[in-house]
Amino acid sequence: MATSKKLSAFFCYSFLLCLLFTTNQTMSESDHMETFCNKPSGNFIRNSTYHTNLNALLSALSNQSSLANYYNLTTGLASDTVHGMFLCTGDVNRTTCNSCVKTATTEIAKNCTNNREAIIYYFDCMVRYSDKIFLSTLETQPNTLWWSTDLIPKTFGKFGERLSDKMGEVIVKSSMLSSSLTPYYLMDTTRFDNVYDLESIVQCTPYLDPGNCTTCLKLALQEMIDCCGDKRWAMIWTPKCLVSFDTYNSSLSPLPSPTHSGSFSIRGCNKLGGMVLAVAASVLAFLGL
Repeated sequence: MATSKKLSAFFCYSFLLCLLFTTNQTMSESDHMETFCNKPSGNFIRNSTYHTNLNALLSALSNQSSLANYYNLTTGLASDTVHGMFLCTGDVNRTTCNSCVKTATTEIAKNCTNNREAIIYYFDCMVRYSDKIFLSTLETQPNTLWWSTDLIPKTFGKFGERLSDKMGEVIVKSSMLSSSLTPYYLMDTTRFDNVYDLESIVQCTPYLDPGNCTTCLKLALQEMIDCCGDKRWAMIWTPKCLVSFDTYNSSLSPLPSPTHSGSFSIRGCNKLGGMVLAVAASVLAFLGL
């Protein structure tokens, strides 16, 4: 309970530092969540060496996405160095991953035409590039949160408590999977009272250590529960981890995937790098972990 209160306080504080917005929309097949272009990091000149390196990096990420669900790359030297990565959700196949990353690398170049740092989120993947090293650093922003506008039925009983407990268990188990084929990814489906199934998904980027992965997932889970603990489904992407859940009645066919249909709300924290947690020890001390 004490940890939960600290997590809530942490995100209340972070919200004051962010530009938040919420809209209601209908999902499209593109499933584009958010694009964040980091203007404070500065701009590059078109057709410069940095621009050339960035284009080469995005092309390489796109090509590699047909072979793996995660890849990182560094191109260039000195001030023209570009670091980049993509991460696909562990529940998608290679074809879906490749399609998502191809679209993401094209769109991030269009949306952030001369920014030296940017990140783009889709339901199935994320793509990021920067002139700074970022792979092993724990970060919570920029994040984007999507949730169903449909509330859970009263027949689901104490859903909020079960959601928190079950996803907490999944997070603990995921930290033990750093050496698995898909590191730090875990999906769990649990049936409650023979009334509904709860599908829980958590995932971290491979370069996080287990402790930082757990911290990232706990922070993301707390924000998602505070926002959307009474919704049919919700999903949150941060630069280093993903948390999502979905529900459907056990006696019926599974609900349509939230990535393809339904009404949803979205909220993004538009501050790339604004909440970098470079020193894991300080975060753990804050959380009392």
